[in-house]
Amino acid sequence: MFEIKTRQIVQEKYIELVGQIIDELRNIAIHSLPDSGNIPFETVWDAFVAHFQHSDELPTYNIYSDIIVDICQEMVETLTLTELKLLWLVSEGCLEWDESEDFPDVERMLEDVAEELISWIEQEAEEPELEPEELITEENRRH
Repeated sequence: MFEIKTRQIVQEKYIELVGQIIDELRNIAIHSLPDSGNIPFETVWDAFVAHFQHSDELPTYNIYSDIIVDICQEMVETLTLTELKLLWLVSEGCLEWDESEDFPDVERMLEDVAEELISWIEQEAEEPELEPEELITEENRRH
């Protein structure tokens, strides 16, 4: 039971981070990016969703994909060491960890958690599962 509750708390934290990142992506106008061309979407999030849901091969995919990677990396760098360790425990990196040490170095955990967060973002873009109220935004947390 303890393990299930712990996993639930960790998943809630990932959902919170996903909401914050999606909010940030919704606030980045696609036309503010260099080489955005005639992309028919208003925001980076809209273009990212279209790429995953409609298999649109947008020429600027790498531009907004890089933005998402950067935002995810910046987000995990704001986590406390305890939060980082908890999130790392349900990352792909943890499953592949075969060292006898309890945890890898912080840099490795940052990388693994950022990759896990990116996969959550991609999953949400491809098949939205989170309800708007589940996407805990910065504004919602203040109320």
